[in-house]
Amino acid sequence: MRLHALICLAVFALGVALAVPAPAQDTEALKVYARGDYEGVVKLLEGRYKSGSANIQEHLLLARAYLHLERSDNALGVLRAVLEQDRENPEANSLTGQVLFRAGKNGEALAYLSDAYRLKQDAVTASTLGKCHYALGDPRKAKVYLEKALAEDIRDPSNSFLLGKICLERGLGALAEKYLLQSEEAGMESTELRLLLGRAYVLQHKLVGPVLVERIPGGPAPGDMVDDQVVLGRVEGVADRFKVCTRYSALYEGLRVLEAEPGNADALFMAASGWLAAGNTELALKHLGKLSAQEPASRRVLELQAQMLIAVQDFEALERTLTNAEKTKAFDAHTVAEFYYCAALVLLAGGKVPGAVGLLESAEQRWPTSAKVLRALAELAVVTGRTKDARAYYARMIELFPDAPDIDELRNALTVLQEETGAD
Repeated sequence: MRLHALICLAVFALGVALAVPAPAQDTEALKVYARGDYEGVVKLLEGRYKSGSANIQEHLLLARAYLHLERSDNALGVLRAVLEQDRENPEANSLTGQVLFRAGKNGEALAYLSDAYRLKQDAVTASTLGKCHYALGDPRKAKVYLEKALAEDIRDPSNSFLLGKICLERGLGALAEKYLLQSEEAGMESTELRLLLGRAYVLQHKLVGPVLVERIPGGPAPGDMVDDQVVLGRVEGVADRFKVCTRYSALYEGLRVLEAEPGNADALFMAASGWLAAGNTELALKHLGKLSAQEPASRRVLELQAQMLIAVQDFEALERTLTNAEKTKAFDAHTVAEFYYCAALVLLAGGKVPGAVGLLESAEQRWPTSAKVLRALAELAVVTGRTKDARAYYARMIELFPDAPDIDELRNALTVLQEETGAD
């Protein structure tokens, strides 16, 4: 009977213990925090913290309230108090790392963030870890943690933005575009984002992107924005029909930036490159002129000038520009050869073979081991009946490129030429 009574008493005591609510102060502070009244949280908990009667959860709630009130030093003091009691507390480690990272103390922050992520893998900690590694000059590790953060939570645009930036630094234009567009979809909007997107499109040679034909009433001018598209020009002979390029292009991003910052050099470069690719040399020249006023001798200005001269087929001016760029070491010999080669292709498209040969010979002088230049010279020598020159070019290609995929064809061509002239 006595044993039964003891059992009943124990069960009653356990029931009372289970029914005991959380401390009233803790519950009230949590409600106040949930309402966004962070000053109220501080009033409720600061005294308990200073008297040493606050529990760990109250410490963390107070620290978060301090952070919302931008009182980082106070928050850091509270968090260090938590870590003195519980060094393995994941939330305290994570918040401490975040505070230190925002203060620019990246090395210190990394230690706390690494501990926090070891104890509890969450998106916020992974995100801050990634940003911390990037700030410390380790983009490889940064990419690993940012991808983990993005996989858990796509709502934070800063993760995909920084991933896009890292991909751009590695020359990965398509992947950079993917991440940067994700950050835009997540709500980010900034001039830096538009400039990075423009750079990603330049890397991919998406200067004007897909060109469409749209019916647009009102007669818009080239450069006007209509429904996130850039008007390129009117379709001749068709009323209300205009060529447009989509927003996925360097031209679009450049023009968007110029709306806010008319003198932005990177945007001027994108706009000039885009208009040149679209065939509008007038607008290309307009933006190039503004860019060259800011950086008259920069490599990108000289490259655009050379491309412009090829587009308008002013080959005398092109030769002067390339010669000067070579003398000032703005262009190396290979770059000069590339421009001569491109100019030769333009002349060939117009049937101007002698001029093309002259430009190719200029290219070959700068880059005597270029397979495409030698091949073009060999083929033109055959077409123009200069068999001796053709034999010499084919012989050089066979010697220089013995592992070429079409080496047998090159040898056959040389054999035929030798048979025609009776040479060994």
